[in-house]
Amino acid sequence: MTFVVLVILLLLILSLEYLLRKKFKIERQSITDTKGKHVDRFGRGMTVLIAISVLTYAIFEDPEEVKWYYMAIVGIQFGYEAFMQWMFIKGSKEYIITLVYLALGLFTIYNIDLLFAGFM
Repeated sequence: MTFVVLVILLLLILSLEYLLRKKFKIERQSITDTKGKHVDRFGRGMTVLIAISVLTYAIFEDPEEVKWYYMAIVGIQFGYEAFMQWMFIKGSKEYIITLVYLALGLFTIYNIDLLFAGFM
């Protein structure tokens, strides 16, 4: 049952990106094609380094705190990516898709216990 829900969720996410690109007329662009390439890599690297450093403390906490840890990591990572896209890819609305994924990711992580309620 959970596998079916995850597959449906994945299909919805992929179709959501297609629909957003069509509705807002967003062409696919990458931050690595701009002068912000090195700033983006440095910021992502620092985020991953901090996440791994804090992970050792977060693993031994109760599941509710681990859920908030994952929400913080997703929020920081996608928030940073959206900011970099807004800052360096001028004239593009690529950051809108990232912000939608940010909201969807935070919503999914917050409600993950409802998804696996039958298995716990």
